[in-house]
Amino acid sequence: MIGAALRRLAGLASRRRGTVFAAALLLSLVALVPIRQLRFDTGILSLLPQDDPAVTTFRDTLELFGSLDLLFVVVRIPAEEPVEPYLDFLDELGPRLEALPEVDSVEYSLGDADQLVADFLSRAFLLLDDDSRDAALARLTDAGIRRRVQELRRRGLTPQSLVARSLFELDPLGLAELLLANLAESRGALRVDWSSGYLVSEDRRMALLIVRPERPAMESEFAGRLLAEVDAAADEVLARWPALAGPDPPPPPVVDLGGTYVTVVDDAENITRDVVTSVGTAMLGVLVLFVLTFRRIGVVGYAFLPLFFGLLLALALAGLLFGDLSAASSGFAALLLGLAIDFVIVSYGRYVEERRAGADLTSAVAAMAGTSGRAVVTGALTTAATFFALGVTDFPGLRQMGTLSGLGILILAAAVLVLLPPILAWSDHRHTRVREQAPDLRLHAFGLGHLVTFSFRRPVLVLTLGAAVTLVAGAAATRLHFETDFRQLRPPGSRGVAVQAEVGRAFGTGFESMLIVVRGETDEELLERVHRAADGARELVARGLLSGSDSLATLLPAPREQAAALQWVKDHSELLDGERVRRVFSAAAREEGLRPEAFARGLDLLAAAAAVDRPIGIGDLASNSQAEKMLRRYVRHDGDRSTALVYLRGDDRAVREAQELVARLGPGFELTGGNVLGEGLRRRIFRDAIVASVVGSLAVALLLYLEYRRLGDTLLSLVPLAIGIVWMFATMVALGISLNFFSIFVSTMIIGIGVDYGIHLVHRYREHAGEPPGEVLFYLRETGRAVVLAALSTTVGFGSLALSHFPAVRSLGVVAILGSLATSLVAITFLPAIFALKCRRRDGSSGRVTG
Repeated sequence: MIGAALRRLAGLASRRRGTVFAAALLLSLVALVPIRQLRFDTGILSLLPQDDPAVTTFRDTLELFGSLDLLFVVVRIPAEEPVEPYLDFLDELGPRLEALPEVDSVEYSLGDADQLVADFLSRAFLLLDDDSRDAALARLTDAGIRRRVQELRRRGLTPQSLVARSLFELDPLGLAELLLANLAESRGALRVDWSSGYLVSEDRRMALLIVRPERPAMESEFAGRLLAEVDAAADEVLARWPALAGPDPPPPPVVDLGGTYVTVVDDAENITRDVVTSVGTAMLGVLVLFVLTFRRIGVVGYAFLPLFFGLLLALALAGLLFGDLSAASSGFAALLLGLAIDFVIVSYGRYVEERRAGADLTSAVAAMAGTSGRAVVTGALTTAATFFALGVTDFPGLRQMGTLSGLGILILAAAVLVLLPPILAWSDHRHTRVREQAPDLRLHAFGLGHLVTFSFRRPVLVLTLGAAVTLVAGAAATRLHFETDFRQLRPPGSRGVAVQAEVGRAFGTGFESMLIVVRGETDEELLERVHRAADGARELVARGLLSGSDSLATLLPAPREQAAALQWVKDHSELLDGERVRRVFSAAAREEGLRPEAFARGLDLLAAAAAVDRPIGIGDLASNSQAEKMLRRYVRHDGDRSTALVYLRGDDRAVREAQELVARLGPGFELTGGNVLGEGLRRRIFRDAIVASVVGSLAVALLLYLEYRRLGDTLLSLVPLAIGIVWMFATMVALGISLNFFSIFVSTMIIGIGVDYGIHLVHRYREHAGEPPGEVLFYLRETGRAVVLAALSTTVGFGSLALSHFPAVRSLGVVAILGSLATSLVAITFLPAIFALKCRRRDGSSGRVTG
């Protein structure tokens, strides 16, 4: 019934070819409208399960803190040039950037150090740890005060020592250095030249502005707008360089941008370029293969027109259904080309065979549509079913790719069935009219068709060797590695990553962290919990499992510690008495030739620190503009709840230890971050991949059984698929290729790709099963050639994906190439050998087949 319907369709399309061509042209023009609306979403989070607790925590944290991503504005200072003019450049650029609507804050200077230190010194004894307070006691004795004054004189401190004077006036007993060290830790342990007052590297060759944007980097349109605004602001300030630097100015600085925002914008450009490149490369490669195969330039149109028309409709459908394509779906057009070319090759190969056997145009087209066309329909349905099986996964990016690929393969199959017959009819009519002879049609398989002959003639040898290879491959496949780092899915060597790495080397720290999200009902509860998490993080650092940690704990001691400090102040009230300290210090200063009046403010701050009678809270820091800017990195309030972040710096090996730490901490603590997402989603991906593979396999088996109505033929069609996947995994191990979050689903895709080869051979065998072995071999060899060419064309199509900038897409292409080659090789060797044994059993013969 299906074959008869396809023959009638082919006949009608051939007779009404002008109408068919006009309708195809009109639909192509209409399809351009939704195609132009397609956009590309480079966000990694959009690819992940939106209901996963790890993803939810990460997304909620992003929403609360605005962005955990940073934009690094690097100002390169020319070698051997003084740093001061370039600090004026920072003072001009920093406020401009902070005024941008896309920017939350900009950190580039150490702020008003005098005011900041004064604010902290007035509470010094609450902020210092036990050891530091004991050291302070030693300095507060009469002898200790005199030694400190002598030290100040030895350092040459006078009222004219402008650089150091203000600091020592504020800190006559030397407590500021310790407090500044704490502030340095609160900035993420950056190694900076503190004397400059700015975020300048210790070699003074790089200055840094750390921009915290309003929105996360995953929003590619926002990221693009942000970079454009920052570039414009930098260009405006650079244009004023002569005025900033004064007469005879040094060379202007070089401004570079780095970080996740730059990477996202580059990724969006790469995706657009990849789509154009992959489609163009796939088409060009497939068409060249067609010319080499059929040795006729005109045959290019047979492949190009149906595929191009079908691809336009598939892209239009993508625009209508989704609008935004994820990184995982960006290569689906090339994927469709690699798959659908099989339909053209198998169909045209059957047409060539019929014409060479003496059939006229009408008979050849009818045979092509009724036999190969039926296999095309079965192959398209089974391939689409395996892609639709990706709908069971929780990963939106893969669901989108599965939906688009499944619908797309059906559209392209329909395009081939409808357009190929009228194209062949038009070509035959034109060729006969111009040259007054039938076209010379040939099908070349580069000699690989001989594998069918060899396998059919020596079935026992082929099956024995194949079984041995499969056993070895199965053992090797167990060593396949799975890559869990999401960062490996991004293109390597991007300028955003390179600049960020350079910043990390220059300032002695990395900027990628895991995060412990801490929640509390009150500020006091939140601070206490932050310290519990920070204490656990310090233990991991001490054991070498983390490279560092950073939290609110570097700014504020825990409430219990502050209570102990208040008691310490009471216990040492005599030694901390401000009048006694002032009297002893003033006398010692006069003896050393220093003016006591210069240190009056510092002594007042020390007296205030000794008179403190209550703990410091988060609200106290928020009342100071400079401290509040640092505080925003750690704490945000959402209604009645407060949330804080503890930053953990470490690689993937530290994830498990961090997870165990958070588990010990209990309720109110959650762990998140990019590498945490990777670790947590790995098991879910394995589960989804297995489920999708099982669903896809069952769907294919059901469709094949409905087609054949025989279990044996159904299983035969699945043989190349099952063995080919094992060979594919073993080859990946041999080549050192790992599975990742996306290529693991290629096994599901290969079900749709590889099963087609078995379908075509089984269909052809069923068609000629009752004929002599020599005739069966002839027809299997003809179909085997088409299968070889289909596999080569699929390889060429997927080869374009292997050229992608994105490792995720590239891995899809590479693994699919291996799967296509493996399943096709099994199909043209195992199946002919099995068919030969069936012929021998039917005829009661064990001899070789000739012909």
